[in-house]
Amino acid sequence: MDNDLDLSALRGFRTVLREGSFSAAALALRVPKSTLSKRVADLEADLGVRLIERSTRTLRPTQEGEVLAARADRLLGEAEDIRRALGESGGTPRGHLRLSVPQAIGNLLIGPIAASFRAAHPEVTLEIHFLDRAPDLLEEGFDGCIRFGPLEDSNQVARRLLHGQAMLVASPELPGLDSLRHPSDLARFPLVGLATVWSGGLPLQNGAEEITLPYDPPLRLGSHLAVRDALVAGAGIAAIPGMIARPEIAAGRLVNVLPDWSTPRKAIYFVYPSAQSVTARLRAFIDHLALEMGED
Repeated sequence: MDNDLDLSALRGFRTVLREGSFSAAALALRVPKSTLSKRVADLEADLGVRLIERSTRTLRPTQEGEVLAARADRLLGEAEDIRRALGESGGTPRGHLRLSVPQAIGNLLIGPIAASFRAAHPEVTLEIHFLDRAPDLLEEGFDGCIRFGPLEDSNQVARRLLHGQAMLVASPELPGLDSLRHPSDLARFPLVGLATVWSGGLPLQNGAEEITLPYDPPLRLGSHLAVRDALVAGAGIAAIPGMIARPEIAAGRLVNVLPDWSTPRKAIYFVYPSAQSVTARLRAFIDHLALEMGED
């Protein structure tokens, strides 16, 4: 790796190509667009070549840019592995971890887990972002993230934490619940869902019987927690994760409808870039997370 190659500029260049514009890349990297433009311009000046052809509406890599882009992931990955390894000696967890978790898990579980981890490992600092999208771990500088499987990137490494399962729930005050006998009866009820609808419909099973229902709710919200609140307010029926539904059922604010029918179980994983990227602090956090989350 050339000593003159600026890794932040290289990361910026690669993100611009992936996002398709400087504006989108600046948002992904959380830097001003002007800063990102200067980094890429400085990279081009340092290398003595044009890397990106720009127009008022589009951009594309030059031939030299394509060569650099093909090698950027490996270069950034190696640099990230070195960064993670520095500062640790004798396997003692210390240093900084930057992680990403889905909003529901973050809001419901991660606070006490992070607190107990810090109590056990005071030399490790934590920065945990709540994101419902899958981040690019290397380009966005994350040491790891919690993901719902399966995984798309076979180069990443994952450890299964638990299996999660959605439950059909509604307010006990929702009119007509006593007439609900079969999933086909759901067509008579208002449904609630996520803004990103469950792809392919809602699969349900009862022993050997399986059915996939059309699932196009008229009310779609941006998070499972917002869906939960809408259900408590009587908006309809929805499938939400058991970890969100169970406390509301125990409190009497929601009821499990069609309890003999279940959705497929989904594995929840902790994902990190590569086996070589596991530091003592990351290994300690994953072990702690697995112990605290248990099995859903």
